[in-house]
Amino acid sequence: MDDDLQIDNDEDLYRNPVYYEPAGRNLDLEADDLGVPNGQGLLDVLIRMRKRVPVAKRGLICPDCRDLRGRRVPMYLVERDGMWFASHYRKRGDKPISHESDEHLARKERVAKDSEDHGFPADIESQTPDGHARLDVRITGANGIVLGYEPQLSAQTARGMRAREGARRRGGIQSVWDFADPNHTGIGRVPYVRTPDLPASVIRVQKNPIEIREGNFVLEEGHCTPSGALDRCPN
Repeated sequence: MDDDLQIDNDEDLYRNPVYYEPAGRNLDLEADDLGVPNGQGLLDVLIRMRKRVPVAKRGLICPDCRDLRGRRVPMYLVERDGMWFASHYRKRGDKPISHESDEHLARKERVAKDSEDHGFPADIESQTPDGHARLDVRITGANGIVLGYEPQLSAQTARGMRAREGARRRGGIQSVWDFADPNHTGIGRVPYVRTPDLPASVIRVQKNPIEIREGNFVLEEGHCTPSGALDRCPN
């Protein structure tokens, strides 16, 4: 993955919880001692471990993944703008590319699994061919169609949404943006579906399909006249 890949994620400043196994507790990455008794200097130890110790042996794991799914998922310690975060993903040189909420991660995992269960290969965290955008989930559909599933759980500007969608189109990707907020600025501006605002635990364990409450696939523009190409016209 290119070191200069632009961060493109709606959850880029979410502070994930992280559990430190040697201390038997979640860390507070904003505290000088990380919330650990006699923990002064622990942050420096963890930073040095990034270069010397495989991530699986550093003792930093996702507490939600452990408690909700019974999985031991190692986490990365990454720095952005002088602040330290725990992340599910890393980039060459341990530069951060994602600090996503568990709800965001659960939606990606669920869609990737459902796609593969129906015979369509899916990859979490994949670049477009031109390297200008990162897809949350890349799905290879019928007839060679490539879909990019993008859960969008935080507010974005209309200009930002159009720019992100444009990058995907130029990369040959047909996007499916997933909004939980019925008033999100992306609705009507990008191809989307709207699904319920569910907690991560429900998304992962629910057996039935996630309800799609509304959406569109193509945005059509044209003159609105009684004899025009668009069916819907105001009086």
